[in-house]
Amino acid sequence: MHASIASYDATATPRGAEGLPVRPTVPAGEEGILLEPGSIEHVAHPEALPHGPWGMRLHGVSRMFALAGGVLFIVLIAMSLVSIIGRKLFSLPVPGDFEVLQMGAAVAAATFFAYCQMTDGHVKVDFFTTWMPARLRAFLDGLAALLMCVVALLVSWRTAIGAVASFESGEASLMLGWPGWIAIALIVPSFILFALTGLYIAGRRFRHALGEAK
Repeated sequence: MHASIASYDATATPRGAEGLPVRPTVPAGEEGILLEPGSIEHVAHPEALPHGPWGMRLHGVSRMFALAGGVLFIVLIAMSLVSIIGRKLFSLPVPGDFEVLQMGAAVAAATFFAYCQMTDGHVKVDFFTTWMPARLRAFLDGLAALLMCVVALLVSWRTAIGAVASFESGEASLMLGWPGWIAIALIVPSFILFALTGLYIAGRRFRHALGEAK
């Protein structure tokens, strides 16, 4: 991260009741970046949890979405293993396994974007910005987060339209006959949450760029 919240060693960071790191009080004059952005140490030590009611709520919801997506991926992997073993040994694959995997993977993958945004987990190419002042880097990070928010809203809008069109046309999977609009519609909440987290992070970066409270 290029902006206000410092990265802290996970072993030294105090943790709350749920085992999540709690942002410690930073002594006056020591605010800012403690680890060089983009370094191995920084990547291994993500920023502290967002503070404030909206930040904590967004972090909690995005974390739940990501956990749900992880559970869904585990279920899909287990189904694929059962289908492969059944096909090879007993000629009894799981009916429509490819369709289930295709729909489920799309829904599961979309759930991780918001949490990645909240934990500053996106890949950054900052070779040309490392020399810039911290506030300017914070402004660029905020601009990138705002653009991410706009893209997420566009994807949400077009995906919702696609779900409606699929519902109206009666589109269904070939083998199982499952309605296609359900899987498409389940992607929309993840991208709406992604847009909200992008907007929150953009505001956070812009506040730092303007020199306001961290």
